[in-house]
Amino acid sequence: MGCCLRDDEELCTLYTPKIYDLITKKYTLTILMLLDKYGKMRFNEILRKVEGLTQRALSTRLKELEENSMIAREVVPDRTVKVFYSLTTQGKAVKNAMLILLELTNLISPGGERDHFC
Repeated sequence: MGCCLRDDEELCTLYTPKIYDLITKKYTLTILMLLDKYGKMRFNEILRKVEGLTQRALSTRLKELEENSMIAREVVPDRTVKVFYSLTTQGKAVKNAMLILLELTNLISPGGERDHFC
């Protein structure tokens, strides 16, 4: 798809829709923030921290985040295999950018209705 601007195509910004869609999905920011705060976390640790998050939704989101290099998955062989998730540099950058954007919405509309972003 081309630029929608006539005579000002230099103003058009290219982006990757797949990544944009992922970072705006429910629980993406929440997962990134948890991993940033706690470092390595296991699946059930994340699940217990997020109200309303299902196993299926968490599994899907973790796979999407890992496929797009925002989190790392580490398998630790032990008596029972342990899997840990952690934030990557890219994931931290996305988290920080999203928080800046959310703060900007609060600056633009300081007295407006507010909701929690999950």
